[in-house]
Amino acid sequence: MSKELNILQIGLTNWGNQYDIPENMSWYHFYPNSSVALREIIEKEDISRFHAVLIEEGQYAKDLFSFVKYFEPYTLFYNQNIQINDREVVDFLKKRCAQAIDFSSPQQLINDLSKSLFGGGYGDKLFPSTIQVNPNFTGAIFYQGLDYVGLEGGFGQDFTQLAYWAYNIVVQKTLPIELWLEYEKQGNCDFRLVIRKIWSGSVDDFFEETIVSEKDLEQALFMDSRDGDYFLSISVEARGHGTIKLGNLHQRWSRKQFGKFVLGGNILHDSKRDEINYFFHPGDFRPPLAIYFAGYRPAEGFEGYFMMKTLGCPFILFSDPRLEGGAFYLGTDELEGKVKETIAHYLDYLGFDRKDLILSGLSMGTFPALYYGASFEPHAIIVGKPLANLGTIASRGRLASPRVFPTSFDVLKHQTGGVSLNHMLELDQRFWKVFKQANFSKTTFGLSYMKDEDMDPQAYENLVTYLCNTGAKILSKGTAGRHNDDTDTNIAWFLHFYRMVLASGFGREKE
Repeated sequence: MSKELNILQIGLTNWGNQYDIPENMSWYHFYPNSSVALREIIEKEDISRFHAVLIEEGQYAKDLFSFVKYFEPYTLFYNQNIQINDREVVDFLKKRCAQAIDFSSPQQLINDLSKSLFGGGYGDKLFPSTIQVNPNFTGAIFYQGLDYVGLEGGFGQDFTQLAYWAYNIVVQKTLPIELWLEYEKQGNCDFRLVIRKIWSGSVDDFFEETIVSEKDLEQALFMDSRDGDYFLSISVEARGHGTIKLGNLHQRWSRKQFGKFVLGGNILHDSKRDEINYFFHPGDFRPPLAIYFAGYRPAEGFEGYFMMKTLGCPFILFSDPRLEGGAFYLGTDELEGKVKETIAHYLDYLGFDRKDLILSGLSMGTFPALYYGASFEPHAIIVGKPLANLGTIASRGRLASPRVFPTSFDVLKHQTGGVSLNHMLELDQRFWKVFKQANFSKTTFGLSYMKDEDMDPQAYENLVTYLCNTGAKILSKGTAGRHNDDTDTNIAWFLHFYRMVLASGFGREKE
C-alpha cells in the first residue's frame, strides 16, 4: 500500500518508534525548537503538504509559524489537556482552526487519523420510497413523496418487524460510515432498528446483529471498518399503538471525531431531526466573511469549496441534505436560529461585524442568501438565478412548468404541512414577511438572473421592485434562457459580482 498520508509530530519522543504506524502513513518527527530540522525534512523528502500535524505542548506551535503553507486548516491537532497562555500561540492556533483532541491514547489516535484523513468525501440517502412495509401490518400506510412514509395503527405488544429498507448499505473495508435517520413518532408506541451485518459476497449469512434503540438514535450511528467490505441490512421493529413517520436514512463516510464530511465540518440538528451542514474556512482572516449556500444537491457534502477558496477571504459553506436535494434551508425556529447563530459565531470568531459580511448562493442557494440576509443586513448579497416564491414554484409545477422541479411539492408539504393554494400563498409570504422587515440601505445586491426564468418568473422583478425603494445598491445581469440553462455564464457573472464587491468594498483586487 502506498503511503498516502504525511504525518508530522512535534515532541520529545518519537511516536513512530513507540507505536504501530499504519501502512498508509509516512511518519515524520522532530524535536521542539528545531525548525531548521523541519525545513531539512521538507526539502529532503520533497513534501508539499502534511495531512496532519500533532503537537504535544502548546509552545511547540511556534516551530510551525513559517510553515503554514504545508498544512490546511483543521489538520493541526494539539493536546486538549494543555493550557496555552501565550497569546501569539493562541492566535496562531485560532487562525489555523487547530483542533484540541485527546492525546491520552496515542495508538488509538494514530489509528483514527489513518482512517479519517482520506481525500474527498461521500454521502447519500435511502429515500422513503425504498422502505418496504411488512405485509402483515394491518394499519394505515401513507407515502408523502420524498419526505416520509407514515405508518399508523397497532404494532403489537412485543417488538415485531414493521418495515425494512429494500436496499442494503455498503461499508467499505477502510471507510467507516455514519447513519442518521429522519423520523417522527406520535402516540403510545416504541420502535427500534435492527441492523444485521453481512460480509460482501454472502447472500443472507450475517455475522453480527445490533439492536438500536431510540436513545441510541439521538447520535449518529457509527459503523466501523472491518477486515473486509460488508453490507448493512436494516429493518424497523415497533410495538404499541400510534404513528411512526420514517424519512430519509442518511449515510456518510465518517471522519470520526475530526469532522463531518470534511475535517472541521459540522451538522446542525433540530428536535425534529432536520439537518443543515456547514463548514468554516478561515482564509486569510481578513474581511469579509463570505457565506455560500449550496444549490439543489442530491449528493451529500459541500459544494463550492475551491470556488470560494480562490477569493482568499474567510468563508462558510452551507448545504441542505433534506428531501431529494434540499429544502431551501427553511425549517423550525430552532433550526433557522442555529443557522443564524453559526454565522454570528464566526463573525465574532473573526472579530468582524455585519458590514464585513456577504451572503451568496446559486439557484436553491439564493433563497437562504436573501432570507437570512434580511436578518443580518450585510454588506452584500450576491445570487445567481434568484428564487423567492417557493409556493409559486410548487403552483407552477402543476400545469405551467410540470416536471421542471417536482421536489417543490415535497418542499411545500415539508414546510407548511399541506399542498393547497393557501399553503402555497403561506410559503410565499414566509419569505416576504422577513425580507421586507430588513433595512438594506447599506447593502449591495448582485443579481444574475435568467430572462426566461420558468421556476419563479417574478422573483427578479419582485426583488428589484421592492429594493428600488430601500436605498440598496443593485447590480444585475440577465442571461437568455430558462432556470436550468446556461449555468456557466451565470456562474461567471456570479463570480464577477463577487470580485467587484471584494475590490470596491474591501480593497481586494483580483490577483
